[in-house]
Amino acid sequence: MPLGMTSNRLYRAQRRRLRLKRWLAHSRSLSKGLLGLIVGAALVWGGYLLWPQVLQATCFRMQTIQITGVSVLPREEVLYLLAIPEDASMLQLDLPRMGARLMHHPAIKAVTLRRRLPDTLVVTIEEHLPYLVLHAGEQRMVIDREGVVLRPFVAEKDAQLPELVWQPSHALMPGLRLQHREVHRAVELVQSFQTSSLAKTIRLVSLTVEPSGSAVWRVEPYPFTVRVGEGQIEPQLERLPLVLQYIAQQGLAVQSIDLSYRRKVVVVPAS
Repeated sequence: MPLGMTSNRLYRAQRRRLRLKRWLAHSRSLSKGLLGLIVGAALVWGGYLLWPQVLQATCFRMQTIQITGVSVLPREEVLYLLAIPEDASMLQLDLPRMGARLMHHPAIKAVTLRRRLPDTLVVTIEEHLPYLVLHAGEQRMVIDREGVVLRPFVAEKDAQLPELVWQPSHALMPGLRLQHREVHRAVELVQSFQTSSLAKTIRLVSLTVEPSGSAVWRVEPYPFTVRVGEGQIEPQLERLPLVLQYIAQQGLAVQSIDLSYRRKVVVVPAS
């Protein structure tokens, strides 16, 4: 047999074997794909049938609501804002919606909600804490240290807070963030006073802040006012204990003390 004919037969046989291998490979791939689709459809259908039963499972019924971070806001008010239906399943809770409801409250600064399966909802709240009372005409509102208006003044809760006497150009509503210079200056002054040694012996009752940044304080247990200047007040406050000691030793009747000068303290006697 001629060599050319033998070579052609071998070539044709090899091509038939390659076509058979490719067909078998395609068949296996197609079979795997069909099998995957069948298994996926079965899982989806099984999940569709089982999911209602999972939602109704007793083990996922919410039993405990753990609320942390609240010191001013009552627990009952937090529960009202969460608006969780009775016999709710942990898997059905709409955490973003619940968090948005809580964030609408002016006393809440930040909130985190998370599930602790199988039956506990953990609510972590960061509050706007009362820091200063704004006495603005007929209004008396409580604000935090960022200037956010929280609520009306309540004597039983807020009697010990310093009071800023101020005249705003509009009504003060809960949730309003005040950007006025006098308010931020008052917060700064209160912070400086509370971190000083004077806070252990006297109480800052109220203050009036001027546009320049100077302020006039009323302090207890003294009947006179104290004036501080603009800028840093720590050096000014350091001179006050010696002045108070001198007034007590001399038995002076004083109307006001002015600490705003750099190199002297002015004591105005009572008339």
